[in-house]
Amino acid sequence: MEQVLQRKIGLLGAIALITGTVVGSSVFILLPSLAGLTGPSVWIAYALGVVPALFTILYQIQLTGTLPVTGANYVSVTRMLSPFWGGICSIAGAIAIITANVFVAVGFAKIICLSVPVIPELVWSIGLIAIFAGINYFGISLSTRIQALMFALFILGILIFGIGGAINANPANLTPLFPNGVLPFILVIVVASVGWIGFIALAEIGGEIKNPRHTIPRALIISLVIILILYVLQSFALVATMPWEQAGKAGSDAIWIAAATFLSPPLVILLYVAFTCAVLTTINGLTMSGARTFVAWARDGLIPQAVAKIDKKYFTPGTAIALVFVLELIGILVAASIEQYALVQVLAIMIVQILGATAVLMMPKKIPELYKKGIFQFNKFWRWLTWIGCIVLFSLIFLFGIVLDMLDDKGDITKTPYTIIVLVGMLLLGTVWWFIRKAYLRKKGIDLSERMRSTSGSSVLEAQD
Repeated sequence: MEQVLQRKIGLLGAIALITGTVVGSSVFILLPSLAGLTGPSVWIAYALGVVPALFTILYQIQLTGTLPVTGANYVSVTRMLSPFWGGICSIAGAIAIITANVFVAVGFAKIICLSVPVIPELVWSIGLIAIFAGINYFGISLSTRIQALMFALFILGILIFGIGGAINANPANLTPLFPNGVLPFILVIVVASVGWIGFIALAEIGGEIKNPRHTIPRALIISLVIILILYVLQSFALVATMPWEQAGKAGSDAIWIAAATFLSPPLVILLYVAFTCAVLTTINGLTMSGARTFVAWARDGLIPQAVAKIDKKYFTPGTAIALVFVLELIGILVAASIEQYALVQVLAIMIVQILGATAVLMMPKKIPELYKKGIFQFNKFWRWLTWIGCIVLFSLIFLFGIVLDMLDDKGDITKTPYTIIVLVGMLLLGTVWWFIRKAYLRKKGIDLSERMRSTSGSSVLEAQD
């Protein structure tokens, strides 16, 4: 009998997972650089980031209402579209999750090394991902309790900085809104969208959420409101209390420099604790999600089934968690720039969302009985509106990401898009693996494509719970 993951995550845990995963990697590490690109309008760019997030939520509500299973994005695309496109979707999702964690760990290490220079950045980065791999191994309940605690602390810190910054705003810092023109502003919206990856991450652990068809939609909607408020508060407070050029040059130190101008030393320390918690919630949440993606792969046979093994004591996928750690370790050793890690995340997640939204559009026809179980029944108009909105928005973000990779220091499109080339290379390697694995299993009398299409396997059967 196959061991299964247990449904232990409630509404609060789901909200903490989404909000922590989304906020941690953006408003502390990326915000100052983005302020340096677009100027005082950075807070508007973060607010407009809610538009693609809304379409993400519209299709995720349908997805998780129909298939609240482990690795839902992968499962839906393989069953609704084809095994090949499901493989591409899942490879892109794994790339997004792994690079997101690498981005956060490396960014955090760069900042903490300013205070503790004795320990090298590499040690900090590897240590962080190792610690949270361990926490995830020792149980989903432990992981979500730690997530909830850190979630509360970082929200407190952001509220103190955001409200204090708004009260102490210098109007002169807020004009002109677009000092570098409209194009950098649009590109900042694209890069800032990296922060919304948490909405995808929740679907990957659908098999461990209590009463998922009710819990996940509510968690998505509540989290969206919380995140929007935090994003606008944090970004507005920074450019309102610090000239945008100075923020851009200061980089990751900008938040602390600005905070010191209007907060007392104890509150600055609290803000630093909030930053630490925000970063750690992202690493924790993405480690959790990445491991469940690999569990879904292994159940279908895309990778060795041993990866799906569930620990009998802690009910966690220990081998899958170890695989996540190894891939993150490789990502850290690649030593790319923070901006390159962020861009890979954005581009990869756009691929996942385009394919995922298309799969969701086909669910009422392909698996009508499961689709009817969702608490939100979208009519034909809303299903098509969601799909068209997702395709248009996510494709535009993908194209702007390509443009961003080609911009030189003067804002001209002259650079070779190395980040794009690396992403395409990773997708090609994943595709080659898919064909090799398919041929290997065929020799053993196993049809990989048929297994990935099946709606009677263990992944889909979780949706019946």
